[in-house]
Amino acid sequence: MQHRPDVLFIALAMACAAGITAGAQGAAGPPSIRQFLEIRVPGAPAVLPDGSLLVRDWPDGVFQLYRVTPRVAAGGPSYKPGEATFTRLTNYPDGLAGFTVSRDGRWVVLAHAVGGNENTQLSLLDLQAPAGGPTLPVLENPKVQAAVNLWLRDDSGFLYTANDESPSDFHLYRYDLATRKATRLLGEEGAWQAQDVTADGSRVLVEKSSSASDSRCFELAGATGRLTEITLRPEGSTAACTAVGYLPGERAVLMTSDWRDGVSRLYQRDLASGRVREPLPALGTFELDGAGMSEHRELLEVTTNEDGYGAIRVYTLPGFTPVPAPPMERGVATVASFAGRTLVYQVSNARTPRTSYATTWPAGKAAAAPVTGQLTWVEDQGVDLASFPLPELIRYPAFDGRAIPAFLYLPPGVAKGAPIPFVINYHGGPEGQNRPEFSATMQYLIARGYGVLMPNVRGSTGYGRAYQMLDDYTKRWDSVRDGVDAAEWLVRNGYSAPGRIATYGGSYGGFMSVACVVEDQERVDRGGRRERLFGACVDVVGIVNLRSFLEKTSGYRRKLREAEYGPLADSTFLASVSSIHRVDEIQVPVFIAHGFNDPRVPVEEAMQLAIALKDRGRNPRVFLAPDEGHGFAKLDNRIYFYERMASFLAETIGR
Repeated sequence: MQHRPDVLFIALAMACAAGITAGAQGAAGPPSIRQFLEIRVPGAPAVLPDGSLLVRDWPDGVFQLYRVTPRVAAGGPSYKPGEATFTRLTNYPDGLAGFTVSRDGRWVVLAHAVGGNENTQLSLLDLQAPAGGPTLPVLENPKVQAAVNLWLRDDSGFLYTANDESPSDFHLYRYDLATRKATRLLGEEGAWQAQDVTADGSRVLVEKSSSASDSRCFELAGATGRLTEITLRPEGSTAACTAVGYLPGERAVLMTSDWRDGVSRLYQRDLASGRVREPLPALGTFELDGAGMSEHRELLEVTTNEDGYGAIRVYTLPGFTPVPAPPMERGVATVASFAGRTLVYQVSNARTPRTSYATTWPAGKAAAAPVTGQLTWVEDQGVDLASFPLPELIRYPAFDGRAIPAFLYLPPGVAKGAPIPFVINYHGGPEGQNRPEFSATMQYLIARGYGVLMPNVRGSTGYGRAYQMLDDYTKRWDSVRDGVDAAEWLVRNGYSAPGRIATYGGSYGGFMSVACVVEDQERVDRGGRRERLFGACVDVVGIVNLRSFLEKTSGYRRKLREAEYGPLADSTFLASVSSIHRVDEIQVPVFIAHGFNDPRVPVEEAMQLAIALKDRGRNPRVFLAPDEGHGFAKLDNRIYFYERMASFLAETIGR
């Protein structure tokens, strides 16, 4: 079969026009997609000793580092826009990927990459230097990915990982500020990460991750390099085990593990005797999102995953006595830092973008009410966020009778029984979870009269180890069946109608989006149904050929993904669950979008699908962004894509 080059040419031509955004906001009418996409809030602030903040923000459309100096008044510091002073500290053309700040507030390590390729380089910024001063390189190698794990407790340096020796292996390094040199602490095969370090820096808790269901914990002796395994796992089997950190005295550690009954729980392990106990058994009702200790190991925060909602609980150490938790609206809470006795965290729900707060517990007063202050505010672009609907948590039956949880969003005033166009949004991962968080794009669609269903098909996290592993390897297509059963439920219950439902997803969600269209058509072909349920497909940075994906994804991801999808050696199976080999079943309009520099799902996945559809007389819409990676980080690219996606949905299922 001869592949015509016009598909690639059209895609690149569209990509080159990405900086020209159509559909500018008008003076009247409902808010535009541009307004929705420009809703923003500064991310994950770090509180400096002088009371100022460091935040990652994108007022110009690309993430950079800003210092926020508050206005100080009788009522305390104010970080509100218009009252506080925002000073930009970085100017990376492709944005700042992340940052971490030393405990004394002087040094910042900046993580940055080119064009979305995720090969994050590390640079050091001295906050005592004049604003705009030069940064110092820590790691400069465009073929290497590095990440800071943690700062040493005396601020003399930090620990980081990098795959500089092998694309597949992340080794552990110590960087010393005094000498500006890095020393390798751990060079074993595998993906390693430091979780905590003793006060004198002599011992490090490290984790080796092989897959989402197989991670092991060790204590590393810095002087000798000796590893002592402390993993909590069943004999002869695996577990997802993570070290939280050393308890006061540094003779015991806190860990999370799903080793006992498949539910992630909190455990305390004595390093000398190996004795294990569960200090907070009442939390075993829920999966844990994570846990962390305050800077001086006086307080413990535990974040629970409660059917997708996230809640924070706080306890004293070493006694595990509960203290008053910070007040927060129901949604998804995530912790940013725990310095001193101040917890910095973010809260998000369907009508609230991820807003940051700081809660401080008075010293020596365990039962005293904490003091909470807001650190960041939403730039709402004139959109009435309070009008956004909150979702309903529902469960629908899968093909085998299993109950699949999902979040159902309906436009205001729409009730069951009046069919409307629907978008089913599949999450990535596949070890991920749709959660009731803020999504500007989904709320835009809801405001335009679409319903949105966000299922957590088998293989999703948050519901225990057994559920998470239900889609591993040869069970891959079972999750696709769950995805189509979501559409069956919508139609059966009067929420939508055949042909008025679109699939949508990014990364593994893109795999699901295309595969569900295939499965939907195959159910019709088998005589199980008279007509298709799906009327359109949106595939963002998705996988369509598992073999080519595994061959071309970045080396550091291949081992991790083979554990989930199956080994490259089993090419027959990989082909059987790859939509590219069942492309004749794709009988609906398709919109394909991808970043040209994607290191996770190579852009060839998008081109394979586009060419295969074109060769069959189909005319897919294609957008390739030449300066993006695994998704669209730049505002102009996001606006360009989502404006066209909105038009695509209106023309296909919205009529």
